[in-house]
Amino acid sequence: MARTRSPVTGSFKPRKGRELGPDEHHVGWDKAFQKALDDIGWPRGRYQAQVELSAIIDVKNPGSVIEYHVTLI
Repeated sequence: MARTRSPVTGSFKPRKGRELGPDEHHVGWDKAFQKALDDIGWPRGRYQAQVELSAIIDVKNPGSVIEYHVTLI
């Protein structure tokens, strides 16, 4: 039987007023990546996966990231 897998996305949303600073964005993606791994649900085995980083950004002066996403494909 062939192994099947569907993309899985983890997200992390900092609490309002507690946005991550410019030198802390890796923390948001780290938490979203761990959430994706926790929810992966793929059959046992080793996979090479593409990791896609994305974010929802609130543009103002200055702008901020309000939600971080990591998708495993």
